[in-house]
Amino acid sequence: MRPLRPSRFLATLTTPSPGDGIGFAVPLCVAYYALYEILGYIQFYHWLLAGGLLFSALWLADRRWWPWLFATTILARMTFGFLTYRLTGIHGPVLGYWANWTQWFLGSVPEAFLSGLGVATLHRLGVRPGTVVDARAIARLHVSALVSAIAVTAKDLCYVINDGFIADVTRGILHDRVPLGGPGSWELLLRFGIKNLMGGFVGVMLVAPFAMWIASPHARVRSREILGDVGRTVFPAAVLFLVLGTIVDNSRLAELLRLLLLAVVAVAAVRGGWREAALAVLMVSIAVAIDDHLGKGTANPIQLQLYIAICGAMGLMFGATVDDLHRQQVTLDTTQARAFALSEELASAASRNLQSEERERRRIAAELHDEFGQNLTALQTHLKLAHVDFAQTGNPRMADALLELTVTMRRNIAGILETLRPAGLHELGLFQAIDRSAIRNLAEDAGLCFETRIEGDARLLESLDDTHRVAAYRLVQEAVTNVVRHARATRCSVRLRINHRQRRLCVFIDVRDNGVGTADQLRAGYGLTGMRDRAMALDGKLHLHDLHPGLRIHALLRQGIEG
Repeated sequence: MRPLRPSRFLATLTTPSPGDGIGFAVPLCVAYYALYEILGYIQFYHWLLAGGLLFSALWLADRRWWPWLFATTILARMTFGFLTYRLTGIHGPVLGYWANWTQWFLGSVPEAFLSGLGVATLHRLGVRPGTVVDARAIARLHVSALVSAIAVTAKDLCYVINDGFIADVTRGILHDRVPLGGPGSWELLLRFGIKNLMGGFVGVMLVAPFAMWIASPHARVRSREILGDVGRTVFPAAVLFLVLGTIVDNSRLAELLRLLLLAVVAVAAVRGGWREAALAVLMVSIAVAIDDHLGKGTANPIQLQLYIAICGAMGLMFGATVDDLHRQQVTLDTTQARAFALSEELASAASRNLQSEERERRRIAAELHDEFGQNLTALQTHLKLAHVDFAQTGNPRMADALLELTVTMRRNIAGILETLRPAGLHELGLFQAIDRSAIRNLAEDAGLCFETRIEGDARLLESLDDTHRVAAYRLVQEAVTNVVRHARATRCSVRLRINHRQRRLCVFIDVRDNGVGTADQLRAGYGLTGMRDRAMALDGKLHLHDLHPGLRIHALLRQGIEG
């Protein structure tokens, strides 16, 4: 069989094909057996790393590989019995170590299946290899690790009860065994159960995150950077802890240093998320265990287990939460960028529509001026020439009526042309068209005191393109028309201000009156929708404010500057 790259190896492990048979299973089981034995031999008594390896292997592997892992674990557990016999001298009639076959069964067989309960729980909770690791996945990992630890601890208690003796284990040294029912035996049994429960939980918590790291493509991103950060920050802190703990024999200092290591884990979680937190917790646990086995730490392993459990659970959850926040921030930034791009597209489309509308207005105005204007002029000329004929027929008033009708039609067409294409806007410019042309005539004819004012750099008005200039004029025209028709005001003022901001020309339009209109009334109609659409189409805004008395309409138009 050809060598497997890590990605292909993981794919084969998680989703084996029909051709991946014994040729793949044998080297996998040999590697797993060797690693299980090494961890079982070197693991500190306080956290059961071999159990964490078993949990992680079952979680990573497809269930078709589970029988192979179960068989390999049973073989490894039996090997542990022989190693324990060599190290402690305790022996029994069954295979040289166990007191009876029940004890052999409890010590060798159930552990793999009981760890599988926790893995099945994790699968049932929806956490599978390759999924995104978030705070919810880490919390479910903790729950599943606890399920596995409870099941294995129950088996261990049955093992001790079947043996009939309980031993006090401190710093990995086996002391004289006490018969169950003897003085202090039940307290030792309780401590044994708590210690194994915590040890199993911590063992899974220390190993399983790395299985998640390897299995998730999302988690493998920036791995080298995270390893570098841990090497520069957490590793020196763990080494300093060991050095100080070795030099100074002071339990209070050891507790203080552990608190500092807890802060290091928190900092690692903030910097690199749950992955850096997992590395930090592993380094901290190794440093604490070495310090304890050197005889400088506390003699109670449960305290150390509780410390590592809290440190690890907190660090992983905190780091996963930080990663979730980062992902949410990236999603939010992406969404905002898309929304901004969509807004730009909509504004561009609206601006093009407005330009198209103005072009159509110019075309219609030109046709009206050329066709109707010329025809009316010709008609008026012919009526004047025919006046004598009408007089000779005794109907001179008919000619006068037709001439009056022609003048009225010319006046109406002139008004339509002004609406379609303000003549003064191109002859006088934006401000002068507002101050001297049809808008002032409209206001003064209605008896209003009409005031206009320009602020900012008036020379920038020449830089406005035709679309923005017409839009500004029509906004003022519509606002003044509303004042004339509905406000019952005596005064109206128009303030125009233009300036240069962030490579854009900004035109501010402020129209005020002292009438009876309110913002709520104007929102209900009076052309406000068209005014707002016109402003928004040119990347602008329109606001209404009550003045008590009167109303203020404030509009902003923006025009980009090329180059």
